[in-house]
Amino acid sequence: MKVLLSDGSGLTSRQLATILGRKGYDVHVLCAAGLSLTKVTGWVKKTHLVPPFGPDPYAWLHSALGVMIREKIETVICTQEQVAVLSAEVDQIRSLGVGIAVPSFEAVSRVMDKISASHTLQQASVRQPESVVVGSTDELRSMTDLLPAFVKTPIGTASKGVRFAKTDEDLAHIGREFEHLGSFRNNGQLLIQKAVAGPLVMVEGVFSGGRLLSWHACLRAREGPSGGATKKTSLPLPVFEDDLMKLGAFLKYDAAMSIDAILVEGIPYYIDVNPRITEPMNALEAGVDLVDSLLSISTPSAHGTRFVRPIPQSPAYGRENINTHQFVLAALKAVERGRFLLLFEVFNALLGFGEYTDSSEELTPVSGDPLSVVFLFCFTILLLLGGRRLAKYLDRSSVGNYALSPSGWEAILKAQEAKGAAFQRNETVLSKSSAILQPKETTLQ
Repeated sequence: MKVLLSDGSGLTSRQLATILGRKGYDVHVLCAAGLSLTKVTGWVKKTHLVPPFGPDPYAWLHSALGVMIREKIETVICTQEQVAVLSAEVDQIRSLGVGIAVPSFEAVSRVMDKISASHTLQQASVRQPESVVVGSTDELRSMTDLLPAFVKTPIGTASKGVRFAKTDEDLAHIGREFEHLGSFRNNGQLLIQKAVAGPLVMVEGVFSGGRLLSWHACLRAREGPSGGATKKTSLPLPVFEDDLMKLGAFLKYDAAMSIDAILVEGIPYYIDVNPRITEPMNALEAGVDLVDSLLSISTPSAHGTRFVRPIPQSPAYGRENINTHQFVLAALKAVERGRFLLLFEVFNALLGFGEYTDSSEELTPVSGDPLSVVFLFCFTILLLLGGRRLAKYLDRSSVGNYALSPSGWEAILKAQEAKGAAFQRNETVLSKSSAILQPKETTLQ
């Protein structure tokens, strides 16, 4: 079966390429121009050049649909924020006979921006840190009781749309910065969220009709660039399953969902929601195949409808204390502190010492993939030569390919509003036509 991944530069796509390739699928990937992790693995059969997603989601979609038609793609998996436009225009995809599991656009719109996601968590009775929405610099500066806190734009990545405020002066500076960027124009708002102390946990599940099919949770045991995880440890606490069930049922969810939480004395406080699958390799190593669950609800049957396996009585989840690592991220983090530490990281990785003890590689495993060996060798040499400047460039370039911009999200919302208005006009015309054509009753004298 031909499976198309919606993005080629992110970590999730690289892990999915390995998982799908090992299962025998023909993996195709949509890639913007530039560097891409999925271009340096033998598990990808073909990459397809498309415009960057963020600035113009519909230009990206037009190109993606062309790839689906030309290559006779059978299934699409959303691996990044392209889920926003794929959900909005899912009828176009399914009309081609292509399988895809995406949430309804209503569900996406309730979690895609951080302010809506905060409201949704509250309505679903799922814990989050104390959060307040502000609409001006003065309002932001008055939120001193929440300090220390994170200030977040509705749409934006962790590096571009999130700032940390520890003092009153930080709040004032952040307010001026976002005001200069136009965040408060046209009734714009920001979310300020109290910082809570504890480790980060990444939780994800696959749902069908609001029911949880499978789920996984892992601890960020070691932090990498831009808040990523260079090492993870599986952590299946029952509370995560309960929260996923509540959120999935509330949204009537029908796809993959990933949520980040801060664990405080065994209690999770959720800080981010993503309507897609993320980095599923730790789950697979722990014994739960989220990718298989996702394919089971996105593969078309012979009749062009989705084939859904019987929903299990209890959702599947993985084993505890399974360690995985991502050497590429660890190397990028190490070189920020100098080339000697990079060499030390390479030494530990090669010999399985330190953080690599009893841990398996999840991003670039070399078994069955000789191209990964070549990539890792060249990557390490280039990083030694380029140092922290190259590390920063590599970190920024991948995010730019897939991040949804505020203007892009606005374009999707406006397109959906126009579609809804056109549907309403058609309904009105049909209603009037029906009234005109309906025969009038006569009364016999």
